[in-house]
Amino acid sequence: MLRRTRSRSNSQRDNRLRRAGKVKLRTMGIYRFWIKLLVLLGLFGLSLLFYLHSITALWHSPEILISDTDSYSTNHHLSEQNTPVVISSLVPIAESAPEMDESTVDVMRDFGAKGDGITDDTQAIQQAIDTVYQRGGGTIVFPPGTYLVTSVTLKENMTYYGYGATIKRPPHQDKWTRTFTTHYAGSRDSQPLIIKGFTFDGNQSQQGAYQNYELEQAHLLFLMGDPQFPGRLKVVVEDCVFQNAVADGISVYTNVDIQVKNCEAIDVFRGGFVLTGGNTRAEVSNLTTRGDRNPGGLDIEVDGRGYGNTLKTEIKLENIHLIDGDFDIGVAEGSTVVGTHIASEAPFTLYGLDSTMQFTHSSFKVGAADGYINRIVFPHDIRFEDCELTVTHQPISESYEFFAAADVWWQHPSQPPQSNQKLAFKDCTFQVDSTIQPNDLTYAVYLRSDAESNNNQLVIEGGSISDRFSAPVMQESLT
Repeated sequence: MLRRTRSRSNSQRDNRLRRAGKVKLRTMGIYRFWIKLLVLLGLFGLSLLFYLHSITALWHSPEILISDTDSYSTNHHLSEQNTPVVISSLVPIAESAPEMDESTVDVMRDFGAKGDGITDDTQAIQQAIDTVYQRGGGTIVFPPGTYLVTSVTLKENMTYYGYGATIKRPPHQDKWTRTFTTHYAGSRDSQPLIIKGFTFDGNQSQQGAYQNYELEQAHLLFLMGDPQFPGRLKVVVEDCVFQNAVADGISVYTNVDIQVKNCEAIDVFRGGFVLTGGNTRAEVSNLTTRGDRNPGGLDIEVDGRGYGNTLKTEIKLENIHLIDGDFDIGVAEGSTVVGTHIASEAPFTLYGLDSTMQFTHSSFKVGAADGYINRIVFPHDIRFEDCELTVTHQPISESYEFFAAADVWWQHPSQPPQSNQKLAFKDCTFQVDSTIQPNDLTYAVYLRSDAESNNNQLVIEGGSISDRFSAPVMQESLT
């Protein structure tokens, strides 16, 4: 009995163990199944996220970066030790359309604009602007099409969304007809005025004579804050093309705080980006200018006084690619200009009365010294670092005597004598390009006459000067 009982107990125990083993095996199998499934789902999720991220990046990217060596001479690129200039492809890239809610209107659907390139849509667009502004602001969507517009007045606290839309100037408009214009007056800075994705077409060939400045005020986009008030007009212009203009592409006057991003000016007569008014701040990045007929460049020539009767401006420039057109900056009264990754053709002109400028990682072409352009006037505090300055035989109508990468005017009859000015070049390269002829006089730096007592200083630290120059530095004697 004892043995039999023990056998029975052992048998029962063995059965229990076998059942437990089967249960354990089943449980482990289930665990392995769920682990494999979770791993597979995780891998699938990561792949899906990567795919969606790639698609989103392509769709929403505000710019495409390319190296365009065919349209831009390799002589303009910085040497290998320098940071290369970034060039943007500036075709407007569509973002996701804004959601249609109470603050968003469609100029076609809601206000009857046609966008057919035939109908004058000025009234419909102005009605849309006024309506949204009266509601407290919002977004106006311009579906793809060509909108004929004489002139509309934009309002702040609004977004103008125009990917695929062209705003075109009708034929034979007058000098003071500005396509998109503003005039803000306020004690405080405005709410943002945002312009995105448009192509502005000045219809140049249908405007009549303009090359003698007959239509010089007919800008495609004119931005201004009233200088009688302290408030600035805050503006963002992004992903826009300005083409075939008889005046400026973007014209900025007094009391403006503007950001320009990823824009292009093509065959614009006066300038792609022009700033002429004080009490203004501007940040310009990824701007390209070019043109076969009218090589409009970048012009900052401040002569209009902003609030407080000031000419002071604050300018930041980054990734500026002036394939054609000039690089012309003239500021005063404590202004600041900071520029990096700029590549420009001649002419090249700086005027810095009582102001500070700093340029890094940039290349500038400089034409013949004619006493008007291609010069540096009043270099109160101007610094170049890791830059390349190259003299080029740009065709000019004025007579000239020589070429200088830096033609320095410490003094000018327009102002009293200036002292303690400083022009500095650190790790910069001075070059002579292939267009310069053997009989041309060339200098890396040419210093116009100045009294030693004024204590104006030229500093060249590091870098290199090509031995093709007639002389590295020439000091003009006092007469």
